[in-house]
Amino acid sequence: MDAVNPYLHKTRTILATDLARQLAVSTSLVFALLIGARGGGLLGGTAIKDTAGGAFAPGFTLLAPASGAFSIWSAIYLGLVGYTVFQWWPAQRRAPRQRAVGWLVAASLVLNACWILSAQASNVGLSLIVMMLLLAVLLAAVYFLTRYPTKSLVEGLLTDAPVGLYTGWILVAAGANAASWLTLRGIDLFGWGADVWAVITLGVVSFAGAVVAMTSRGRMSAVAALCWGLGWIAMSRLLGDQGSVPVVVAAGFGFFFVLVCGTSRRFRVGHEERRAIRRGYVPEI
Repeated sequence: MDAVNPYLHKTRTILATDLARQLAVSTSLVFALLIGARGGGLLGGTAIKDTAGGAFAPGFTLLAPASGAFSIWSAIYLGLVGYTVFQWWPAQRRAPRQRAVGWLVAASLVLNACWILSAQASNVGLSLIVMMLLLAVLLAAVYFLTRYPTKSLVEGLLTDAPVGLYTGWILVAAGANAASWLTLRGIDLFGWGADVWAVITLGVVSFAGAVVAMTSRGRMSAVAALCWGLGWIAMSRLLGDQGSVPVVVAAGFGFFFVLVCGTSRRFRVGHEERRAIRRGYVPEI
């Protein structure tokens, strides 16, 4: 009896921890959706584009995408709703992947809501700090998703795709947030000018995006979000009030660089798997 009790206690502790994780994800999603609606000007809140003296408005900086770009949040939130439902499936409660990324997804949702609140408080500096924390959490989630490969198409669509889409967009948003803070404070490091720093930032974002895109079998949801954001930035600088040929070129190059990296990874993994099947085994990639 004494030998059984510690085992039962450990089992109950694990089950309670898994349940707490599932509840944390669900609660965080509801919180993020409510704050997100408020950040869009609903529920009595001030739209983010109208806060901080327009620091988050389209056209405020060279890295601010046009307003149409932000419609991607509908897809991101829809994907996160799908993930939240999926992680409640009985088979997912004790899945190593969910144990690895569940708390990270919950943290990302809370940080997303905190970013909206800090933006509405017109605290651009705080919003940048929160944005960088959010990006770090999502990159950690991508790392663990790569460490524990998906076992089914459904799992890929309901776990990897939402996290990839979320991460890809936040990479673009982090660059735009940094540009807003620097512009608002009138900082021009080394006197290089806004165009040069915008191009450098796009290079960093594109490189980081390419690294994410080449994880697993090729994280195409992250590619889609990155290309979406870079495409809107290029369009804004080409057709908007604040034009910049260097930024258009850099965003266009980043678009194709990330796309090529992601698709080439997907093609290579698929090619290796087909060769392995013909040889009678499937290697770990």
